[in-house]
Amino acid sequence: MTPPAWEPLRRRVREVLSQPATDAVVVALVLASVVLLMVELSLPLDSVAGRIAAWSGDVLTGLFAGELALRWWVARRTATFLRQYWIDLLAVVPVARTARLFRLVRVLRLVRAGVAMNRRVLWRYTSQADNVHQLTLLATLATAAVVAGTAALVTAESGLLHAWDEAAWYALYLFVGGEPIGPAPETTAGRVTTLGLMLGGMTIFGMFVGTVSAAMVTRMVKGWDVRDSDFEDLDGHVVVCGWNRSGPTLLQELVVADPRARVVLVCEGERPEDLPLDVLHPDQFFFHQGDYTRVDVLTHVGVPRARKAVLLTDGVVPRSDQDRDARTVLAALTIERLRPGIYTVAEVVSADTARHLEHAGVEEVVVGDWYAGVILGSAAANPGLVDVLDEILSHTYGNVFHTLELPPAWVGWTLRQARCELHDRWEATLVSVHAGRERLVNPPGDRTLAVGETLVVLARHRPQLP
Repeated sequence: MTPPAWEPLRRRVREVLSQPATDAVVVALVLASVVLLMVELSLPLDSVAGRIAAWSGDVLTGLFAGELALRWWVARRTATFLRQYWIDLLAVVPVARTARLFRLVRVLRLVRAGVAMNRRVLWRYTSQADNVHQLTLLATLATAAVVAGTAALVTAESGLLHAWDEAAWYALYLFVGGEPIGPAPETTAGRVTTLGLMLGGMTIFGMFVGTVSAAMVTRMVKGWDVRDSDFEDLDGHVVVCGWNRSGPTLLQELVVADPRARVVLVCEGERPEDLPLDVLHPDQFFFHQGDYTRVDVLTHVGVPRARKAVLLTDGVVPRSDQDRDARTVLAALTIERLRPGIYTVAEVVSADTARHLEHAGVEEVVVGDWYAGVILGSAAANPGLVDVLDEILSHTYGNVFHTLELPPAWVGWTLRQARCELHDRWEATLVSVHAGRERLVNPPGDRTLAVGETLVVLARHRPQLP
């Protein structure tokens, strides 16, 4: 089907209306229209200045009506347009100048200004976006309520509240304090306005105070928990990215294997409730809430100075297995770029993803479900195997694996000599020899050891090689 001839123009108008500059102009015009409305309401109907203010306000109202007409024209669905701009439509409805009190509905344009600032200006250029998003809207509603209440009191009252300064302070105190302070209104419209300001203060101002309090408490708790300087001082630490049910065991093993190790946990959610607090020390464990696939987050937690990185298959945010593995690959590539040569261990769901990580330079890749299946199958074929694995795979008790650098004095030895030396002096069993990416498990005894190789042994205590 051929698109209408005006579709390119419609697309261009939509792009112009979505620009931040357009929102900035709208905000300025909204503020100007509200000021003109206040001036109009404060002057007599037959005064020259009042007529000029009213005429200027009508011109701005016409501009707003034209802008809304354009937005309706470019909107893909009329229902969506009405749901988004119904307040603005109320604000441009023509009201006779004799019904001056009803013209206060145009103060609702302030809500439009607040939404525009929140969506384009403040949202893009502030770091605390969530808090600003809420506070901007609440502050806009509060300002609109106080301004409308002030204008209504000036228009309806003839006594002390007819003065702009007295009415403004009365409306502000009433909105904040929740009860009248000062002269009481004498007209029905003034009393209704007073009741409306009281209800507005109980709701809008109450939410504003609650949001500010929650933001301050969150900020203080985060500031007491971990300071930026704490991350700046980290060097040679371990960065754990993501969290799932294996996280507590992982942290416990890291701390037991190296009690002096400092660990930073990064995940998108709040600090996990199942942390092994009995083994974690507050001076050695740090938590940071953030997206660990982003460069700025990884840089903030000191990845360029880290010694190791562990990537868990994240289960904090509901995602598909493919998405979890994709995030693991992205985080691994970013970490390897920020810290070339870092020792990285990654957990994935799919064996295909494991191959991609190996090509990316990740040293160890664990396919969790595959290992679980292997252990179950081996345990079924070899009774008692689980007890053996429980001991040798954990650092909490018994014999554990230790990786040792080959001492220069052992270069040229046969593995048979090395086995005897390890068993006789440290009661250690040689399991494998690593030469680069080559892994030799239970290697032949006549093989000769070379420079740069490492040994993996099984022992109760780490052998202190010469």
